[in-house]
Amino acid sequence: MSPLDGAPVLCKRCGAPTEVQPDLSLSCRFCGTLDRLPPDELGRVLEIKGRLAMAAGRVAQLASSEAALASIFERKGAFWSVMGPFPFLALAVVSYAVYGAYATLSALPASVPDAVRIDLVVAAAYGPLFILGITISLPLALLVGRLSYTRNVRPRLAARPPRYAGAPLRCRACGGDLPPSRDAVVHCTFCRTQNLVSADVARDAARRLDEEIAAYRAQASGIVTGTSQAATHMTRTFFVCFGLTYAGMFVVGAVARLVLGALAG
Repeated sequence: MSPLDGAPVLCKRCGAPTEVQPDLSLSCRFCGTLDRLPPDELGRVLEIKGRLAMAAGRVAQLASSEAALASIFERKGAFWSVMGPFPFLALAVVSYAVYGAYATLSALPASVPDAVRIDLVVAAAYGPLFILGITISLPLALLVGRLSYTRNVRPRLAARPPRYAGAPLRCRACGGDLPPSRDAVVHCTFCRTQNLVSADVARDAARRLDEEIAAYRAQASGIVTGTSQAATHMTRTFFVCFGLTYAGMFVVGAVARLVLGALAG
């Protein structure tokens, strides 16, 4: 069986799927272009492949790292996958630090100055704040990345709606039927374009049918994916939150010393 069996034959002008007539003629119902496939089989295969490659070139393609990032955003358990053991580790570290600080302060004689006690508390807070900084920064970075992905990338990766109820979703580039898969991102067997096939995409099928028709008529050109932008926003958010955590720690220590000095004066 040829790898092009079942492949859509696309209009060379607007990229819409067309129906091949017995005499190998084509007529696009979207832009009205009249066309004809080569009479020999090899010529037809090369022509169909060329049109599929052109369709794939008109849409954004994901690199392997971007596809992995997109699949993470589409998973329901993405938050816990990113967080891992940090929430539990943070709870254990904070609890231990609070207990240790309390035990240390309780054991100090009354003659120990309050400034020394504050220094001990601040020093004991370094470790817990380090873990808390990571624990807080990770979900905030994930949230920013997910918002950026949802706004800039997700709509551009969605597979086309099926031709009829119960039919498979179709490739966003060439319109060919997509293979069944449990993954969020599926490669088209005809043009190798990555397609988002989540449950939300299937529920949104009716609206996107109208968008597909409008795109054909407008001869939509290629787009640039913003997945790398999402990753950049996540990285910036993580380091900003982490930096603010430490800045806040030193500010709290400084304010405590000033207050103590004012009270002692």
